[in-house]
Amino acid sequence: MNNSRDKILGAVKDALQQPSHLPPTPQGIDERIKEGLASVTPKDYVGLREQFKKELELVSGEFQLVHSTDEIVTAISRMMQESNYTSLTIAGDGPYDGLAQRVTEKNKAVQLVKASDYQKTERKEKLAATEAALVDVNLAVADVASLALLYDDTPSSLPHFLPLTIFVVIKPEQLVANLFELFEKLPAEKAKNMTLITGPSRTADVEKVLVLGAHGPKRLVVFMLEEK
Repeated sequence: MNNSRDKILGAVKDALQQPSHLPPTPQGIDERIKEGLASVTPKDYVGLREQFKKELELVSGEFQLVHSTDEIVTAISRMMQESNYTSLTIAGDGPYDGLAQRVTEKNKAVQLVKASDYQKTERKEKLAATEAALVDVNLAVADVASLALLYDDTPSSLPHFLPLTIFVVIKPEQLVANLFELFEKLPAEKAKNMTLITGPSRTADVEKVLVLGAHGPKRLVVFMLEEK
């Protein structure tokens, strides 16, 4: 056993001392990538918003353009009533906690669950039993309709993944054109602990039958809040 281990580790060590067989990174590659992306990127915010909407719907997500928090509260209340949901989760200490509170005030049958109120094990069990969550994210990527969540900036990431339906609120200033721009905006250290959310959870078997909610949320609704 030890001989095999030593042989493998020795081969790895020898390989590390050899120059790479890969060609060096071409000079100016970052600029070339930016130029290529610019040629296919909408030139204004409205174009980026419509690109995000189109790409989100292609991956079974839902997009709603709203102009006030009242519209968000009304829409979430309606969707929860239609689905007979009785619980709404928030991570805790987020910018939209007040909206969740207003939803529960509007619909007395809905219980508000705050993830940060529970310890780790109990939190998982509690949130796994909830039906919907209202969460925030850091940035949204237009060309792939992905939502970027930095784990360092949320009390708990579980509300983003465990409930059946996820409601997300984003604002125009959070929309970036592509992943290249995303990583330019994010602090390098924080970006090491990040996840990208692209539509609801889905999978397909060998017969190409798409199943939503197989490994996570079954429904993802993104509200773009353009306040007047």
